[in-house]
Amino acid sequence: MADLSSRLFEAATLDEAREILSPIFQRGQDPEGEAVRERVGKIIADVRKEGDRALLHYARELDGYPGDLSDLRVAPEKMRDAFESMAPEIRSALHLAKDRIGQFHGKIRENAFRPLSSAPGTAGVLVRPLRRIGIYVPGGTAAYPSTVLMTAVVAGVAGVPEIVGVTPAGRTGIPPAILAAFHVAGVKEVYQVGGVHSIGALAFGTKTIGRVDKIVGPGNRYVAEAKRQVFGTVDIDMIAGPTEVLIVADNAASPRLLAADLLAQAEHDTQASSVLLVTERSLGRAVVDELERQLTELPRRRIAEEAFGNFGFVLVVPTLERAFEISDLVSPEHLELHLSEPRKWLGSIQNAGAVFVGKEMAEAYGDYCFGPSHVLPTNGSARFSSPVSVETFLKRTTVMEEFASVKEQEEIIRATAVLARLEGLEGHARSALARLESRERGISHGE
Repeated sequence: MADLSSRLFEAATLDEAREILSPIFQRGQDPEGEAVRERVGKIIADVRKEGDRALLHYARELDGYPGDLSDLRVAPEKMRDAFESMAPEIRSALHLAKDRIGQFHGKIRENAFRPLSSAPGTAGVLVRPLRRIGIYVPGGTAAYPSTVLMTAVVAGVAGVPEIVGVTPAGRTGIPPAILAAFHVAGVKEVYQVGGVHSIGALAFGTKTIGRVDKIVGPGNRYVAEAKRQVFGTVDIDMIAGPTEVLIVADNAASPRLLAADLLAQAEHDTQASSVLLVTERSLGRAVVDELERQLTELPRRRIAEEAFGNFGFVLVVPTLERAFEISDLVSPEHLELHLSEPRKWLGSIQNAGAVFVGKEMAEAYGDYCFGPSHVLPTNGSARFSSPVSVETFLKRTTVMEEFASVKEQEEIIRATAVLARLEGLEGHARSALARLESRERGISHGE
């Protein structure tokens, strides 16, 4: 049985909490960062220069892909067959998730397309979906059909006409569950390629894979670095880091549920972070005991045990107010509130990717089928970024059309000229004043 007693801490101040939780903040400090950047840069440069030739080379070398370029694209019939081969309960669950994701983001889309106006003059925005987007679906220790739904369905609701999927296939091909999810999401263009080389292909285009306007979806540190390097050529959703959960709990919470939710996050990978903040040491001790018991029955025990041993914390703090200060410091991807009055504390939250209100609202629901996308800001980036939503796939163009009155026009012209001259841009001032002069001539000479 694992001994996790060393993961129980006490912190009275924010500085003490920052020191204890420092391993979480340091996860992004990769000692091999420069080597990763150089390797990623070379692969992207090769794909940009050599196109399909480099794409196929790296697919074979890094993915273990055994086929030829002609086999790289997955036939829609193969995705349909994969879906039909799934057990009925899996097909039903995939459709339930798709429907709920679509309904949730459909409501956001309605608001996103509402016209804006500027009073008293007329101005607003044109809202348009991106034309073509790429979805990266990671491989590795597990298959993630949920990532397909959480990105492709949302893009479809936003109105994106061309959605491209890429995912590493290896020697055994793309897992059927991922193919089934692409089918349910209605994605017709899917390629058996992953890693940095697929990001390069999406960003710059090859004869086989056309370039996209934006790349979304999580990946390992190489994929994250690749997205960083192509940003500007294309847009990206975010730089994804290891997954994380932070739970704030009071004495009404269940140690069994708390332990289960902490382990659900820790089993993702060995870099996953799971933090529990409580105000009573007895509750913290009970949760540690539950963690040790539940670990013995977890299939991914080795991964969860290593993750919790390095990045798992049960932290006893003096008050719930202090707990929420610590939470904002961490800015977690997922924030669970196991509190007797959870809604009361929503106003105390500044930084979080997604909030799960009450002990019955497990983070796992958000991963799969509650509705909001599970592609969320990580590594503290919830301080300044947002989850994937329909707005991720929309762009706005501002429109300025007319003045409400002659008086308003004159005010805008004269203020524009003053501010332009303040910045030393006489041409701007004259451009504005030309309208006033033209109008005055028109009035005096009947133009």
